[in-house]
Amino acid sequence: MTTPVPAGFYLKDVWKSFVCNTRQFSSAQMGNCLKNKIVYLMGDSTTRQWFEYLEKTVPGIKRMDLHTLPAGGPLMAVELKNNIIIHWRVHGVPLRFGKVMPITDLHYISNDIDEIAGGRHAVIVFTYCAHLVFHPITFYVYEVAKIRQSVVALLSRAPETTVIIKSGNTAGLKVHNIFQSDWHMLQLNTVMREMFRDIDGVIFIDVWQMTSCHYLIENIHPGPVIIANEVDMLLSYVCPT
Repeated sequence: MTTPVPAGFYLKDVWKSFVCNTRQFSSAQMGNCLKNKIVYLMGDSTTRQWFEYLEKTVPGIKRMDLHTLPAGGPLMAVELKNNIIIHWRVHGVPLRFGKVMPITDLHYISNDIDEIAGGRHAVIVFTYCAHLVFHPITFYVYEVAKIRQSVVALLSRAPETTVIIKSGNTAGLKVHNIFQSDWHMLQLNTVMREMFRDIDGVIFIDVWQMTSCHYLIENIHPGPVIIANEVDMLLSYVCPT
């Protein structure tokens, strides 16, 4: 579906979507929703924000010490009672980090998806946007096409797998310049949406307006209240009833 304008509104810091029936999840409900799930979060620091929010909110979940950089990962958290595993891994180069992990820990999203068996227990979430704004759109199309090929193969072997794409955020005034702007980001979002439009079972979570119309100052890393609403939307798709 195309995202209408407006796509929703905030009421008392809760996002009311015009696109889907989102639910609000308590900590206990998050644990129940993710019971027996393996969640693979891939992408940039905006999906790492989702990992960190789930780590703080899901009861009993603990981060494992993988001896990696907190900002660069890879990261993993587990909750034994409900058999929950959450991974986060940054996408492969190009990246813009002050410090990066060993090259052996840098995996392309397409390669990681190829190595996941999938199934009803698997939830795959990825975003691929913010670090690509400095590169030609043709390069981005080529990279997204590879991810598409891997997703098609995954859903062919394991159609019950939940596959979710998170759109890019608005960037905020601090990074509005000729090299990185919301206009560039919007073009990448459009390419990603069109590339996956014809694949049944792939969910596109468009957070563009969620990050632009809140009273908080726009930031490439949205504040906790926005992250909470984004994760509620994620879980609404994982557990629609």
